[in-house]
Amino acid sequence: MNINALDKIAKLKPIIWEKIQEYLPSKDPKKHYEMVCEYPKRQGKYIRPGLIILSSQMFGIDDYKKALLSAAAMQVCEDWILIHDDIEDHSLERRHKPALHIMHGDELAINAGDALHIIMWRILGDNVRLLGSEIGWKIFDKMSDIIEKTIEGQFLEINWICKNQINITEKEYFRMIDIKAGYYTIVGPLQLGAILTKRSAKELDKIEEWGICIGRAFQIWDDVMNLIVSSEKQGKERAGDILEGKRTLILIHALDKCTKSEKDKIIKIYTKKRQEKTEQEKDYVLNLMEKYGSIKYAKKRARDYVSQAKEIFDENTAHLSNTSSKQAIRGLIDFVVNREK
Repeated sequence: MNINALDKIAKLKPIIWEKIQEYLPSKDPKKHYEMVCEYPKRQGKYIRPGLIILSSQMFGIDDYKKALLSAAAMQVCEDWILIHDDIEDHSLERRHKPALHIMHGDELAINAGDALHIIMWRILGDNVRLLGSEIGWKIFDKMSDIIEKTIEGQFLEINWICKNQINITEKEYFRMIDIKAGYYTIVGPLQLGAILTKRSAKELDKIEEWGICIGRAFQIWDDVMNLIVSSEKQGKERAGDILEGKRTLILIHALDKCTKSEKDKIIKIYTKKRQEKTEQEKDYVLNLMEKYGSIKYAKKRARDYVSQAKEIFDENTAHLSNTSSKQAIRGLIDFVVNREK
């Protein structure tokens, strides 16, 4: 793992957070705005906004402060999406604390997410004023594109759960994570950074070639960590993906390798609502995933995508100077499969 990469994002985090705070209201109704500020104040890892700034530096931005509003908008985007996502997934925890809807109910949590959504667009509007129409509107349009793709991916996943569609293929799984996670977490932020330096559409396409591989590794590893890392380290419930009925590469592999009776039982468990599932049922599925090497299989696939990403990255960025930001982004490729939360 490239510690320097994490150090760089850690140093950028308070700078981005300071910019976000300029947009977080402190006014009446007080309770509402306390809820609006709850997830931003908990602060995530800031990987996405960090990637925007690192990418802009890799592509030669003359002043990183020009990337701050784009980065702030990206982080606020993550926070409002997570509020809604936690409700849709019936999640109990977020960043080591109860999920917002657990604290205040679905209705008020949705409303707080809507308010953060508006704040994100306000930041992007100010970004147009800062950067000028040419670049500012390109950032605005790219953010719209990123969010649209993320929502499409969320639809695919939720629709599988609502329709009790268990037997999905790896191809279907990768299509979902590419637009829900890969584009939102990796490709989009990297492209936003490149847009800030007026890079061509061809350059943005080259980013996608290696970025999508990182995105796949990132999501697969997320699925793995959910099953093997303690609740304390994750900041959310261990094996919550099983309770939430998430369709993962691990599940696909387990269903393919287990016996018919085991498969029937897994399907029966996955068609139950979260609140109806027991800890024993969760452990049953988890034990089968371990028994058939499904977690090990997913780890290997993630590492394969990391290797592929590094190879394409080296080829597609060979024309760029070997700056510390470029080295940090390459280091983050390895970080994807060496993290525990």
